[in-house]
Amino acid sequence: MTNFANAAAFDDPRSALQAMGTNLSENSAIVDAHGRVLAYARTGGIIEKTRLELNPNETIYRFGSSAKSTTEVARGGWWIQKREFEKLLQFANSHGLFVGLAMRLLCLVPPEWSDAGLLVRARVVQSLLAWRGLANSVITPIASGSGVFRMPHQNDISARRIHQIFIPGLGDARFSEPPISVENVYHLDPNQSAQGFLYL
Repeated sequence: MTNFANAAAFDDPRSALQAMGTNLSENSAIVDAHGRVLAYARTGGIIEKTRLELNPNETIYRFGSSAKSTTEVARGGWWIQKREFEKLLQFANSHGLFVGLAMRLLCLVPPEWSDAGLLVRARVVQSLLAWRGLANSVITPIASGSGVFRMPHQNDISARRIHQIFIPGLGDARFSEPPISVENVYHLDPNQSAQGFLYL
């Protein structure tokens, strides 16, 4: 029987909610007059989530903010597997896009969430559990305060269908050894990652 390093985090019901784009912060929750949480805000995340086992030596990729350290980015939950990253690169090359912008379009990541200035390639060290699924539509306030931005998924178009994975618990300090190992870091130009991005 396989021992998964993040089994406890994965089995926590909150991990499935986070994978589906639920913001569990009480600061953004809908509350009643007594401060009791009625509902949590939800946007983005994945749909039709399935359980995925990640095996040692598998390569995974994550885009993160240039304002964060490599370690901070590597502790985040959202990743893509190697075959999905190769599909993303193919999409970028065939459409003449910067890789950061291609990631925004296929993984549905608006500039408000990340400047996509850092790309981390990591290797799985210990067996891990993840949620896997296709990107869900995004509705989020525009940073300038000029309204709400809607980014509908395009999963019906094969070339734009990218499966993402959410790995719960990577930021947990209780691991005896890191469950993933960063192999390479690529610094991307945040301006290029947003070049041509339109708020429609």
